[in-house]
Amino acid sequence: MDQLPAWEPLYSVLPALILFYVAFDAFQAKKEVDKQASLPLIGTPWTLTPRFFLNSRFAWDAVGLLEQGYQKSKTLPFQLVQNDKNVVVLPHHLLQELSTIPSSVASPHGGLERDLLGPYSGLDLVLQTRLHHAVIQRKLTPRLAQVTPGLEKELAAALEDCLPTCENDWAEFQPYIAFRQVLARLSGNLIIGPAFEHKKAWEELQLNYVENLFTTIVVLRLFPAWLRPTISLVLPSYWLCRRSLATAKRMLGPTVRQLLKDNDAGLSLSQDPSGENFNILSWLIDSVKGRDRDPDTLMHAMVIVALASLHTVLLRVVNVLYDLADNPDLLDKVRAEIETTAADPQGWSDSPYEKLHKFDSVLVESQRTSPPTTTGLKRLFKEPYTFQNGFHVDKGTYVCMPIYSIENDPVHTPHPEVFDGLRQYRVLQAQKSDPANTNNTNNKTQFSVPTTTILNFGYGKSACPGRFFAALEIKMVFVKLLTEYDFKFLPGTQRPSNLMLHEFLFTWPWTKMLVRRREGGVCPF
Repeated sequence: MDQLPAWEPLYSVLPALILFYVAFDAFQAKKEVDKQASLPLIGTPWTLTPRFFLNSRFAWDAVGLLEQGYQKSKTLPFQLVQNDKNVVVLPHHLLQELSTIPSSVASPHGGLERDLLGPYSGLDLVLQTRLHHAVIQRKLTPRLAQVTPGLEKELAAALEDCLPTCENDWAEFQPYIAFRQVLARLSGNLIIGPAFEHKKAWEELQLNYVENLFTTIVVLRLFPAWLRPTISLVLPSYWLCRRSLATAKRMLGPTVRQLLKDNDAGLSLSQDPSGENFNILSWLIDSVKGRDRDPDTLMHAMVIVALASLHTVLLRVVNVLYDLADNPDLLDKVRAEIETTAADPQGWSDSPYEKLHKFDSVLVESQRTSPPTTTGLKRLFKEPYTFQNGFHVDKGTYVCMPIYSIENDPVHTPHPEVFDGLRQYRVLQAQKSDPANTNNTNNKTQFSVPTTTILNFGYGKSACPGRFFAALEIKMVFVKLLTEYDFKFLPGTQRPSNLMLHEFLFTWPWTKMLVRRREGGVCPF
């Protein structure tokens, strides 16, 4: 009798194993769904559907599923299934209450860490300390006016280095590739200072960490939680993430330890805006206390600050450039606003970026149509909670809001399918001309100020602390770009589309455009 090949018995039982897993996965998903049986399940008409199928649907069509749930009932929650959690999506009318629930009950950092797979990405630090949050909110934001001149100087040098020579004719360039380098230089200046010995290596490390982090997250979230430890071991981006964190700690180690030593000796590190220690790292060490004065924790926090300062700003710069190039008349109006502001007798030193109301409007509209994420107000409930309308969530429940659907609801944004760069500017003008409006409402239409229907920066006390710096940095970049350069798409091409994976937006890095230096163009700084 012929002997069966060694692999044939396994091959014969493999279909049965797969069938068993599919059935087990479906029953496990149903068990979780039944915990919130009163909430409609979006993504399948059947209650017995494998979790991996529902997770895959969300990975490739998050916008469609969220919109389906939002339209099904705008006043009731609904649920989605992902590989490692069920997502309860809350209706818009619970926004105010959700934003005021203490973080000890509903944790924003817990929601963020779960979405970004903290144990695999290194972002589990956000569960242990809020150093990165506090230093941006309490140290950077109050000092924006002081850091602006140095950033303007670095920006001018970075654009000279990163954009092609284009004095007399159009030249091809890749916006994503060029601006990632520009923004890494600005971020490096702010985080560790221009005098840091390994500044160029730090800039590359920031970029590599951010890109490998999102690759790791996107790939691992396609797999069940029990498989992720195994998949991560063969995933190059996972190991590159770990290497970046280790390299960052080695790179920053001597500087951090010396700054801690100086601070322990009573030296103030960060008061002089012209000094080499006027940067986020020094501000942090100058203020940190207790167990957070651990060098390893401080260095890890700096990597997270780099992530926060690079990813969403880069996405916005690239997409705003696409939006302006796609709307030449709008570009001309924004450019004229910059030139008018620069011609003010008070010069470019009296809070000029706050006067760019048309450009603020463009930023808001660009973020509405190409948001960094389609969900927001993410919370992981650490305790049971009952909303005032009677809706109850158990401990361990993950909730969010469908902010893309909210912002693009025709009730909130008339004709949302149209890119209208001056939409918010007209709101501002109407407010100014209303005799009944006696309050100063200018800030309500600024890019950095969330409202109840503009939610990409969050809302309430947990809104993104870096939004003020992000707005300043983006405006700074475009003041320089629009006064000194012209841009257009390659012949026969149009505005590039973005890619949505899970709830995240990404741009294609290798897209090309044309750039030309403007004859006689003069930047005000």
